[in-house]
Amino acid sequence: MVEVIRPRHPLTYQLLHCLACLLAGGMIAQTVACIAAYWLINDSQAAGMVANIVVQHLSYYFLGCSFAILSVANILIKRGARSLKNVRLPSLALMLAIAAVSFLLIPRMDYLRETALLDGMPVMLSPFTNYFQILNALVTLLLLIQLFSGVLLAWRLSDNTLT
Repeated sequence: MVEVIRPRHPLTYQLLHCLACLLAGGMIAQTVACIAAYWLINDSQAAGMVANIVVQHLSYYFLGCSFAILSVANILIKRGARSLKNVRLPSLALMLAIAAVSFLLIPRMDYLRETALLDGMPVMLSPFTNYFQILNALVTLLLLIQLFSGVLLAWRLSDNTLT
């Protein structure tokens, strides 16, 4: 006879799965919004500013969701749910990438834009062009890492063996 083992906290697993899916969907929507800003606005500096504002405003929501997922997963791991250990690393990577983009890199890029505008030129014609391009490439890379981590988190939490 085969005995079916059920998890001890099915509603909590469903909450984690729902949060992870909302997080991944929000990141996909953020990516689409940033791409749309670059496609629809002819001025690349204005498009970058709009995209950065979208990223900064959504970062609070994403940090809250990933923190809640990590906290609840850690509580369940302490109570014996060892299958949630594979959620820790993507969640931590996601939180670090979000924090680095929203609180370190984008404010620095805004400062470089403002400095260039005070000198009467766009940032791509200022002396800070190379530095700005490096920051922009780092932001793009970290946004891709965010997207990958969010989708990986949702995929790992949607595993049928968890629920």
